[in-house]
Amino acid sequence: MAVERLGEAGMANTMKQTYDKRLLSVANLDTVFMKYGVKKPIPPKGGKSIEFRRFEKVTVTAGSYSLTEGTHNTAIAATISSVSCTISQYGQWAEVSDVLDTQGFDPVIAEYVDKFGLAMAEGLDIVVRNALSDCTTLQYADSATVVGTSGAGAVGSGNYLDAAELREMDRTLARAGARKIGGRWVCFIHPDNKMDLFEDADIVEAFQHAAPRADNNPLFTGVLGDWMGFRFVESNNLRVRTSYGMSGADVYEIVCLGQEAYAVSELSALAARTIIHPRGSGGHTDPLEQKSTVGWKAALVAKVLNNNFMGIIYCASSRTPSA
Repeated sequence: MAVERLGEAGMANTMKQTYDKRLLSVANLDTVFMKYGVKKPIPPKGGKSIEFRRFEKVTVTAGSYSLTEGTHNTAIAATISSVSCTISQYGQWAEVSDVLDTQGFDPVIAEYVDKFGLAMAEGLDIVVRNALSDCTTLQYADSATVVGTSGAGAVGSGNYLDAAELREMDRTLARAGARKIGGRWVCFIHPDNKMDLFEDADIVEAFQHAAPRADNNPLFTGVLGDWMGFRFVESNNLRVRTSYGMSGADVYEIVCLGQEAYAVSELSALAARTIIHPRGSGGHTDPLEQKSTVGWKAALVAKVLNNNFMGIIYCASSRTPSA
């Protein structure tokens, strides 16, 4: 006796596929760099650029402020420095046909809005991250140098981020007179470099003996948290210069900073946003009402304000194939 089976012979057309109405998540970059900058928006009718000014410190050197009784010394001259930066606009957009919008199974426009929101956050974070690369206070892991080469290009295998590098950066910032943020230097660190730190005996022993013996100990959570005056902010969006170092090593930019190290400015009248134009709103550019558009737009600038208030550690990592 013939037994009908699902999807076989005459029943082939009865085999259908079930669709999960909830679309899968996508991998995202961490967006952390905009958080710690000085935020000063440009007001309406205020142009496209903004100037930050600094009344420089009055220098006190031996003998420069000594007085002889009854005689005044030489008057000093003040110095006011400025940093100017100009806004740039950024954005992306897509067209969606009327048939896809009305007949497609998935909510394409709604998903575009969601994904464009993520793209906007990541894109603006990259703008700020790249601006920080202009910092001129540079430190090379293990003082990386080779004959005829110095700096980031000499960073290679073994030149990893460790406790000694962080202590050196702490000294550099403190000697320069930088001020901590909430009592800590902020240190942007990549997951690859975090793993190197967790293999440093000084770091591990500190968490073993000084951190609370509880579930929130970094050795259990895997979150570095605070150490020796640093607050670690982990980001998979840290700038990594691929094959930039010795023997093709990837070079990581570990950014450490205090207050007022950099600025982030936007146009207050043109806030970052997603934009949807439904079918029928295009006028003569869409005469048959066949297209909807969705996109995002933002205006932003980021710039280093004071090189004494931040520093970059160039290092490699044991966790990258090219290191």
